[in-house]
Amino acid sequence: MRTNWGNIYAVVRREFLDRVRKKSFLVSTLITPVVFGALMILPGLLSVMQTGKPTQVLVVDKTGWAGPAVVAAAPAPRPAGNSLEGKAEESAMKAATLKMAPAGEDLEAIKRDIGDGKVDGALLLEGDGKTELKATYFGQNISNPQLFQFLDSRLNVALVEHRLDKLGLDRAIADKLKGRVEVDPVKVEKGGKTRKGSIMDFVVPIALALVIYMMILMYGTAIMNGVLEEKNSKVVEVIISAVRPFELMMGKIVGIASVGLLQYGIWFVAGAAVFMANPMNFQSHMDGSPVKLLQLVLLVLYFLLGFIFYSSLYAAIGAACTSQQETQQWQMPIAFGLIVPFMLMMPTLMTPNASWVVALSLFPVTSPITMLLRVGAVEVPLWQIAASLGLLALGTVCVAWAAAKVYRVGILMTGKRPSIPEILRWIRQ
Repeated sequence: MRTNWGNIYAVVRREFLDRVRKKSFLVSTLITPVVFGALMILPGLLSVMQTGKPTQVLVVDKTGWAGPAVVAAAPAPRPAGNSLEGKAEESAMKAATLKMAPAGEDLEAIKRDIGDGKVDGALLLEGDGKTELKATYFGQNISNPQLFQFLDSRLNVALVEHRLDKLGLDRAIADKLKGRVEVDPVKVEKGGKTRKGSIMDFVVPIALALVIYMMILMYGTAIMNGVLEEKNSKVVEVIISAVRPFELMMGKIVGIASVGLLQYGIWFVAGAAVFMANPMNFQSHMDGSPVKLLQLVLLVLYFLLGFIFYSSLYAAIGAACTSQQETQQWQMPIAFGLIVPFMLMMPTLMTPNASWVVALSLFPVTSPITMLLRVGAVEVPLWQIAASLGLLALGTVCVAWAAAKVYRVGILMTGKRPSIPEILRWIRQ
């Protein structure tokens, strides 16, 4: 019997409109970019803004020289500009104030005051024959990285000044020798074209891989639950009388994929607007758009093929199982194909042309995420991209064919969960 594409279109239209017309779709589509935008912007803004008084730190000096030097030390600030890095450094320099503890003050008494909230913190400075300067911070809150950046900078300045005095070096000459050099990254693209690198070269591939991961996992699970719900409610028995099981399965997959593309398209536009409107963004460090056209095209292609690949498996699980508990047991092994390349994200970005990374980018189970990471990191040969898409398309056809076999039998089967040999027998028939 030939596939009736009209039936598939009818199912696609039903699934698409049924979800798009729900208030939950409208609410999630509008609220999600706002929430994620806030999560992206607010932590960075709050981390560089002084939202309270600086931490008051008492300096307890046991060395005889380090205390006054640390209190007086003031590292020369770099120009902050409008970048987030500059603002963060400027904020860190204002994170605390240092004050010498009274001479003879008992450290145990200071620690009791800290525990009672009378003192914010104390910095104990010690030294011996092996360690020129040892610093220990006591405080109720030891989770403020800006505070420790503040203390580290002043401790290092004081230590350098002390060593210069011991060696009898001219301070003016020493100041000239203490300048630091920072590497300015420049990305070289195909044909020798160059552009200034930025943190977005690291963020963009991760963001695209995260989009693929979330879309396939979220909407694939929705397909599985929808199939199980229709099966248990006997609605599917009515639908099957009008369309073939394969047509119903593919219609549900394509329909929900269309909903995902629409929703993420809206989120992408909203996210781009939020990024461009963010005054603390990294635009000052970039030349041109942080996302290439090729990356967007591959995002769509890998989503469509990867979604059909995984959603076919999820649909087969929903058809073969009889309860939510059973589906949860089966969906985790399938999700490993998405979880593993996501867990290997950092090694992939560090060595995008390693043989094992290339293999993962060609293997259909892991290619949707791994290839997007590689394309964002380096110039991937076109033949590898074509081979990856071709293998994924072939794998998708094979998986969809096998899943349709399971779906055809399992969707009408109730009462007991089939065994693995029985499922394999459905596929062979």
